[in-house]
Amino acid sequence: MRSSHPSSLPFSKPVMIADKLICAGVLFSLGFSGVRADFTMVAVYILLYPYLYLTSRRQAIRHLLAASLVACCWFFIAKGQYGYNREMLLIGGYTVYPLFAWATGLFGVYLMYSYWVRIFPNRTLTGKLIFFVVLYWSLLFGSEIVAYHYFHFRNIATANYAGLPLIDCIHVPGWMQAAYLLNGPIYFLICEFSGFADPNVPVRAALHR
Repeated sequence: MRSSHPSSLPFSKPVMIADKLICAGVLFSLGFSGVRADFTMVAVYILLYPYLYLTSRRQAIRHLLAASLVACCWFFIAKGQYGYNREMLLIGGYTVYPLFAWATGLFGVYLMYSYWVRIFPNRTLTGKLIFFVVLYWSLLFGSEIVAYHYFHFRNIATANYAGLPLIDCIHVPGWMQAAYLLNGPIYFLICEFSGFADPNVPVRAALHR
């Protein structure tokens, strides 16, 4: 007998909850001084690959690789603008935390987006983009507020720059603030125009679509 659930919702609630707990755990790990944020982020990024495989979402690795590409491009451009008020792993004199944070963060947002966007019928590219941007900016601002104001996790290399109005965080040059807002939509459009399958659909279901 065929399930009454749509094919795009193949997973039990524990898997969906696990995805969200991983995202929340990474953020809240910044609040513990005994936990190295850089090691945590690198470990989570690496473990995402077997995690996606074990949850039958191998096609989601394409989304993760696309997020990694965007993160690498951003890191190449802005790597000299990062220096934190905590000990961080350095490679070539630059902290690698933002590289893995952007890759993991962009992918995490898209994973959540793919869960929730299906509640809207007759989705157009414009409508999906607007929904993704609203979700991405909400999560970006929320995580930045928590990290900066509550966990005091700060980029001291650009601390002299004014933060965004009202939320007083993302203290970086104006061009970096613009990039923070645009990196997500750019990543979304890459995934859309690349024709990637829904990352939350099992491989077998994706092949029969």
